[in-house]
Amino acid sequence: MGETISYKFSEFTYNLRLKDIPEEVVSRAKLHVLDTLGIMMATYNLEDVKRVVNVIRLLGGSPESTVVGYGFKVSALNAVIANAVMAHSVDYDDTHLGSGIHQSCTAIPTALAVGEITNASGREFLEAVIAAYEVNSRLGLVAPWLFHIRGIHPTSAIGVFGSALIAGRLMKLSIEQLAWALGIAGSLSSGILQCIPEGVWVKPMHPGFASHAGILAALLAREGCRGPLQVFEGRQGLFNAYLKGDKFDLKQATEGLGEKWETLNISIKPYPTCHATHSSIDVALAFKRKYDVKLEDIEECIYYVPKVAINLVVEPYEEKIKPQTPYGAKFSLPYTVVVALRRGWVGLWDFTDESIRNPEILNYTSRIKAVYDKGYDKYGGSEVIPAKARITLRNGRTYEEEVIEHKGTPKNPLTRDEVITKFMDNIKQSKYRDVGREVVDKILNIEKCSVREIVEILT
Repeated sequence: MGETISYKFSEFTYNLRLKDIPEEVVSRAKLHVLDTLGIMMATYNLEDVKRVVNVIRLLGGSPESTVVGYGFKVSALNAVIANAVMAHSVDYDDTHLGSGIHQSCTAIPTALAVGEITNASGREFLEAVIAAYEVNSRLGLVAPWLFHIRGIHPTSAIGVFGSALIAGRLMKLSIEQLAWALGIAGSLSSGILQCIPEGVWVKPMHPGFASHAGILAALLAREGCRGPLQVFEGRQGLFNAYLKGDKFDLKQATEGLGEKWETLNISIKPYPTCHATHSSIDVALAFKRKYDVKLEDIEECIYYVPKVAINLVVEPYEEKIKPQTPYGAKFSLPYTVVVALRRGWVGLWDFTDESIRNPEILNYTSRIKAVYDKGYDKYGGSEVIPAKARITLRNGRTYEEEVIEHKGTPKNPLTRDEVITKFMDNIKQSKYRDVGREVVDKILNIEKCSVREIVEILT
């Protein structure tokens, strides 16, 4: 058992303590917690979220864990679905770009739900969350972005394992039980991406399913149910089952574990859109800032992007230039670029039923084209998703811009103050606007409070 990947992950999670984690990692993790809570506090009353909450209220269960924004309690297994859906509902949550995994939308809701039951301290909460960040990131680095290419969403397909470890750690499972939980979680790994080309609101449900499944796996392991110990590397384990025939590197799963901290490589988003649009948005903003480019003056604009961007935000092109839903618009390079050029920014309120039908935007999306640039293959579809563009104006002038490290990447991160500003901006139109500073203070000093104290503010 000691040589398996699942045992190494379990041992790492069981033993991890804040005193062993570099202060830079701890401080960054706190910002991810704050960012995620701000998204949940901003989106609890979205219509799509309300539909999920209605189902969760119907499912009920023992009053263990709180549904954020509503104040009622249901079983942790059910509460975590609603809360994780909120965290991913507007695609504004963080991403580990090397793996393509949204990290906090599974980790934070799971830690809140289980931590509320177990009366976990803020220290225990943070230790469990960081352990999950490290494990999920490394599992994704085994096969960077290959899950996406296969049509599988690693946020849920891999996120379930981090959730199982968080739940198990906060339930005080043994190393052996944590390994069983990982094995059980493998059979609950799921999430297909057909929802993206159809623009339907299912992808936000994925972290809800993964978090629910992770808690379930931990509960089963606690009762003595055993899972396969070679759930990752086995002949019919995760990677061979999903990616057989593709090249993946299992050494990445445990290499540098506890020494090289992947938490520092998780990107907090400046824009509420798919990460594959962010460099393109930054390019558009550079055109506007440097050359005062106006949409009506554009003759042609051609973007050059990596394969992952083509798959996620460019094709099918006819659907991307006329997104049918606000959520679908977040996965449209033409739409987000035009918004950036029109407004000089891209924000939450650019993705409403009204905004995606605005002729001031739609009349120009077809002027934005994008092609695959093989030169970006050297980035491997990981760490960064670059973009460059050449724009030709009606007066014959041509400009070119390129962005490799867009705002929010590890080498160009949002600062502490920028994350706090994003948090406060997210909640300014919600019922939480008057408690924002209190939440900021509690999260940045989370070692001094309990999970229940945090949840109390979120009711």
